[in-house]
Amino acid sequence: MIPDEVIKRIQDLFRPSPVLLVGSGFSCGYGLPGMWEVAQHLIGALNSSSMSRDAFSLWEAHRAEINEDFEKGLNQIPSGAPAREELVAEIRKLISRLIVNRTADAECRIRSVKNPQTEAPARLLKRIYAGIPQNTECAPIITTNYDTLLELFCDFAKLPLDTGFEGHRHRFFREGTIYRTLYRRESVQVKNIMQFEYRHFTNIRLLKPHGSVAWHSTDYGPVEILNHADAGSRAIVIPGPSKYEDALVMTLFDSVRTEMNACIRNASGLMCLGFGFNDAHLQGAIRDRLRYRMPMLILTKKLTANIEALLADHPHIISISEHPDGSSCHADGSIYVSNEPIWTLDCFLKTFLE
Repeated sequence: MIPDEVIKRIQDLFRPSPVLLVGSGFSCGYGLPGMWEVAQHLIGALNSSSMSRDAFSLWEAHRAEINEDFEKGLNQIPSGAPAREELVAEIRKLISRLIVNRTADAECRIRSVKNPQTEAPARLLKRIYAGIPQNTECAPIITTNYDTLLELFCDFAKLPLDTGFEGHRHRFFREGTIYRTLYRRESVQVKNIMQFEYRHFTNIRLLKPHGSVAWHSTDYGPVEILNHADAGSRAIVIPGPSKYEDALVMTLFDSVRTEMNACIRNASGLMCLGFGFNDAHLQGAIRDRLRYRMPMLILTKKLTANIEALLADHPHIISISEHPDGSSCHADGSIYVSNEPIWTLDCFLKTFLE
């Protein structure tokens, strides 16, 4: 049984709404590939690729390392190696094509549900949106996933969404201030006189530090286009050789990363959904806040080695994961077992928040 004190802390995390951090575990539940499956797909696809001989030789030289550890192996590709740019472009294209196809399949299944607006992700998003504090402009949601499932669930939940782009069919990245603060005019009565006030028009602010299959690199800058067939132009940060280069050099990714770190620094709390903490460059701001005991909840199927290390360093973190008898909850150095599958989002919401 989970103690009442831990239950209260979970509920208090949502007053006000926490920043939501969504990892690959969320999308895997809808049939999107995890890192291991992406690696296996890439290894098979590159064997039949039409790359030049130099690019293929570069790939072959590091294939064994990549097969053993995907990202670590890709990082072994020297920055000055001949045909490196060609190989990186081919890797980006193949990963994009896989994610685009799987995303289309997943979204088709989600749309076929009788009432998709009542699915657990839509309910969670509504809850977070409803908990935006007064005079706060948005509810930040960070995801390392390339897919567009969160965007879809925001639509089903009928929530206003800002992705950092504006337009209709060809949506352009906002340079300078990537996310826009919006206001609405309201009439209020002051001493029997009607006056106008401008208050924040709140929205969901979606931050994707690794990019999106809806983002495209063009000669005139990054754009967001939904359901575009060309996989070669996708603006995604791939694991390995160009990961940090893209994240630090390209204006788009640098802007998103800066906004993401600011959101974490200002967060009242953090909820991590299907995030394994295997991405070191996203964790600096989180660890800084955890030193000051920022409330944090981890909801995941499996505890990774990095999550276990995080729990050891910061026992105040609450984690809920799968257990042979249902679910296990780590809190303050203790482990509690529940017979219910509260590690799943649907059961979690019904148990603690609904």
